[in-house]
Amino acid sequence: MTKDVFAEKWEIAGKNGMNKSLARFPDVCLSPPSPPAGPIPVPYPDTSFSKDLQEGSETVNIGGKPAALAQKSYYKSSPLGNEAATRSFGASVVTHQITGKTYFQAWAMTVKFEGKNVCRHIDITTSNHASQIGATPPAPTNETQDMKQAKAAIQAGKCPCCGNPLHKWQMDPKTKRPYRVMTAGAFWRKQISLIKVPDKQAEKDTLTETLERMNRRKTRQRKKRKDGQPSCPNVQTKENQGCALHFDIPQHRDKITRHRPTVKRPLGPTAAQAAGDAFSSKKKSAVLSIWSKMNPTNPIPAAYPPPNKPPPSKLNHKTPRMAGGCNDQGNVVPQHYMNTKACNDIEDDQSQLEKVASLIY
Repeated sequence: MTKDVFAEKWEIAGKNGMNKSLARFPDVCLSPPSPPAGPIPVPYPDTSFSKDLQEGSETVNIGGKPAALAQKSYYKSSPLGNEAATRSFGASVVTHQITGKTYFQAWAMTVKFEGKNVCRHIDITTSNHASQIGATPPAPTNETQDMKQAKAAIQAGKCPCCGNPLHKWQMDPKTKRPYRVMTAGAFWRKQISLIKVPDKQAEKDTLTETLERMNRRKTRQRKKRKDGQPSCPNVQTKENQGCALHFDIPQHRDKITRHRPTVKRPLGPTAAQAAGDAFSSKKKSAVLSIWSKMNPTNPIPAAYPPPNKPPPSKLNHKTPRMAGGCNDQGNVVPQHYMNTKACNDIEDDQSQLEKVASLIY
């Protein structure tokens, strides 16, 4: 930790801390074999640490060491994770670097050291820079971010995934307060437990088996990522952090109209509907564009098509919209990049679990 110094509820990143930008993926670099068989583009996971902070604060220290400053400081860790690539072949297809710098792309808006905004341990970063344009998708760094930190961010009115103000589907429409958050496993177990109709027991048992199978599959992918191996992009690194958290949103909103049809109350859209309405063509296009830029050897069309036209790639939410899932690129993965059976099996499991809402009475 960084001596417990906070800016806008989140801990400031500094050279004396344990902050890490862990397994940022993919950093596509040209790698052996040499011509004529190669080189071939290989996606690498990049990892860097706050102990390797460079260009930190000079007059203001935390624990006797520099703090990270916006648009100035960076991590310069070696090994980074892409050393197997070859510089003579061109290295990163984006930055043409190996073991490049890791820069922050977000920071506290109201707290400054030496006239510059301070960076915090879950602000997003990009890795393998030559300069400010990185080779990996933006993602939050992890130091002490956990359920407690995420709850603090939520209480401060921020989405734990994108860091922007809480989305309306993450808040109770009556009280305007955020729903409580929980892990994916806890969320799905609770939803399944709410199936009370006796003749739905078979469906309940099937959903329980699906949840257990999905958890096993996600555990395997997280282990691969921890070991530095390519893993499914539709699996969050940790279950109790940021984008992975699920909001405990009631799924049985139609109970009043079903059992008391004469009572008419405007219930408004469900969380999934509200999130879907907010996922505009412009936002979808931005997500597709970001993913394409990070995968220049395998791009997808950046422009989202007009209504009623098929999209260039289906967009999958890691945390589903019915659980308050964010529409940010950190929580949305184009189907274009889920090209393995393991990734699609996990997506299929989650799609099956999302049917639970129709079984809750």
